[in-house]
Amino acid sequence: MDLFTINSKLENNQYTSLKEFEKDIRLIFCNCYTYNDIKSKEYCSGRILESIFNEKWNEKIILHDRQTRELKRVRDTDTDDTDDTDKSWKKQCQILEQNKNNLIYRQVINDALLIASAYESLVVGNIIPFIEILKTFLLTRSKMSLSSANESMLQAIIESLLPLKYRIPELSLVMDEKVKGISLELKYISLVGLIKNQKAKYGANELENLDKILEKENEEDLLKRPYTYWSKEHKRTNQTTIGEVLNSGISQLESYMNTISKGRVVDYSSSGIFDKRVKIVKSNPNKLKGFVILVIGFRRILWKPVDEVISNYTYNVI
Repeated sequence: MDLFTINSKLENNQYTSLKEFEKDIRLIFCNCYTYNDIKSKEYCSGRILESIFNEKWNEKIILHDRQTRELKRVRDTDTDDTDDTDKSWKKQCQILEQNKNNLIYRQVINDALLIASAYESLVVGNIIPFIEILKTFLLTRSKMSLSSANESMLQAIIESLLPLKYRIPELSLVMDEKVKGISLELKYISLVGLIKNQKAKYGANELENLDKILEKENEEDLLKRPYTYWSKEHKRTNQTTIGEVLNSGISQLESYMNTISKGRVVDYSSSGIFDKRVKIVKSNPNKLKGFVILVIGFRRILWKPVDEVISNYTYNVI
């Protein structure tokens, strides 16, 4: 997809909705981030262009909503059957319109649109834009927190990037109306557990330097690095490697996806989902997809897909 093709489709009236047009534009940005290095000129230009597009597109959506509301008012002056969702959307558009020249609002909107675009890519199996957004969030954290960062921190950040309606943290599932589910297995490698094998004394600066080294390290060498961690289960310090942690995450996710694909448990001796807050409905066979996301410090992220699993259910938060 490219701008010339989009312009040609516009001139020939090939778009039947705003959504179709936006989908093609978003595809350009998605391809740009997928096939260009994050530090390349093309990647940076893509980010700049996407930011400009988000600003213009938001203005377009606000105008379109205002025109739609006016037409509805003329058509149905005496009837007010707008549901709560519609009222909420109108209120949001009104607030955005009132603050369209406010730099803070514009930045928040741009950030939200980038997150939404990354989420849409995730549910169709393209995890790269989501990983880039995750890394951006991690890099906003203070280097002083490198020593205390853990898996709980990572989970909180991931959940903040997912729409509430389609998020089921209890199942590590990301739901979508078209794609039945994406399972995410999260692993975090603390820099403290890596540096302890090299230095007895260290501070925030040493951790930050290690973080920068790991960002550019060859993946093969990275996976061989020894990693020390405290095992709650065995109540002792264990040593492994980053590669072993990643492989463990893959095995866990494969087992987990096979379990949730069975739907609700029949009894306490069977496999399946116990959580009553999850509505499970029989459906036509669909595929559950899964990714292991392994974060090292704040700058290096590895991710691996696992084999798809067939499920005869849909899952929703009650």
